[in-house]
Amino acid sequence: MKNLGIYFNSRLTFHKHIEHICEKSRTLIYMLSKSAKLQRGLGHKSLKMVYKGVLVPLMTYGAPVWEEALTKQRYLHKMQSVQRLTNIKITKAYRTITFEASCLMAGVPPIGIVIAGKVQLYKRKHGIDSSEYECDMPLPVREWPHPTRRVNIMETSPQTTYPTEIYVDGSKVGGKVGVGMAIYSDKWLVRQCK
Repeated sequence: MKNLGIYFNSRLTFHKHIEHICEKSRTLIYMLSKSAKLQRGLGHKSLKMVYKGVLVPLMTYGAPVWEEALTKQRYLHKMQSVQRLTNIKITKAYRTITFEASCLMAGVPPIGIVIAGKVQLYKRKHGIDSSEYECDMPLPVREWPHPTRRVNIMETSPQTTYPTEIYVDGSKVGGKVGVGMAIYSDKWLVRQCK
């Protein structure tokens, strides 16, 4: 049964859905490969943009529903083989390259991690399994503290001594800016710069 673009079967293994995703992605990759030849055609940046903008959304569509299927190694391997084809086109590498090396050279995370990230984001946004995750919600910009109120500077007592002391001074005279620095260690001048 197909519902909202996801193929369901009686045992909810999502085998048919993963096969459909992989076949559709391969067709897209082969269509793109005609223009992405080794010597000319689409460049590294354009292919990476196509991968992120077309193939990742296609391969991760409905991931919160079928992500359990990727616990089976054979389904994950099918998704990885599709990503490996894309990585080979992006890097213009030889076909003998391994999946992990192709991800590293293309500068893209493995598809299993991408899918897990999309699922985690979905669960956090919709409050599913919120007991597992503890994260701070970002504050609206209006509620950000003013930068001068963020840092607490503690005054030291006059009796406190430090082994290293650094003194700086800056000035602007006649449109020119200058700065000087002196570093003392145990009351001895160690270095000065201007």
